[in-house]
Amino acid sequence: MYRILTILSAMFLSISVFAQTVNIRDLQGLKPDSIHKKILSNADYFVVYDYQCVPNPQNPTGKQKGLTFLQISNEYNRFGDYNQYRYDSLMDVSFREGNQIDQGGFTQRMNLLRLVRFNESIIYNIQKNKLTIQRTAGSTTRYQYDEDCPKLDWTLLDGDTIISGYQCFKASTRLFGRDYIAWYCPEISIPYGPYKFNGLPGLVLRVTDTKGHYDFTLNGLKKVSGYNPVYYWTRKDIVKTKRDTVRKIYKNACDDPAEAMTGDGAVTISEETRAKVKKRPYNPIELE
Repeated sequence: MYRILTILSAMFLSISVFAQTVNIRDLQGLKPDSIHKKILSNADYFVVYDYQCVPNPQNPTGKQKGLTFLQISNEYNRFGDYNQYRYDSLMDVSFREGNQIDQGGFTQRMNLLRLVRFNESIIYNIQKNKLTIQRTAGSTTRYQYDEDCPKLDWTLLDGDTIISGYQCFKASTRLFGRDYIAWYCPEISIPYGPYKFNGLPGLVLRVTDTKGHYDFTLNGLKKVSGYNPVYYWTRKDIVKTKRDTVRKIYKNACDDPAEAMTGDGAVTISEETRAKVKKRPYNPIELE
């Protein structure tokens, strides 16, 4: 049996209310929506990783921090943002119990969304070796596309370290234009890890690119004993497209945020305001 790591209790604490006031009229009587989803399997293991990224490559010390999760089952894995997962779970519970959303409930949900840092949900179909990615790309629109699971060319290196009490060994690889160093644990004989990393003889407990712009480090691991569904979203407004299209949309949204906001005609801004909207830094996890 694998040892159980305790997921940090802070992850389960209520999120503090932000200082600004949420100006919503007539919250009383507002019904919660369920999360429209297709359940694929039930997770056998649930892993949480601390996540750090550098949004602006010109400011390598300006890091954003968040939490991500990995669900592992015999048929499907899912990787995504932990606070998005918490938001989904909260909405589902509210819907099942028929609760109305009051001011406090609405604020709690919005605070969870404010903590979302990783904008992809990645479903891995193990049997078909295929990935389904659902993600945003600079706006609130969610896109979906499929791709083959990358076959990584790992190099096993000398060196070991201890992460959360587990002995780990070193390996390197290259993925979508970035070079990575990973630390994997043979004691946990699961060949998966965060994001799209797989194929090592043990669970990846940490992986970071050599520039230090993206980093995933184990926070907690547990064996699932109850209901923990692996699913993908089935909302009708999800746009199904291709990977290259989403990459272009995101690049354009960074280069010209004003055009990204107003391109579909749903939002209009003055020319004066448009002139003040600055280009955003572009540093995606996938450079190619």
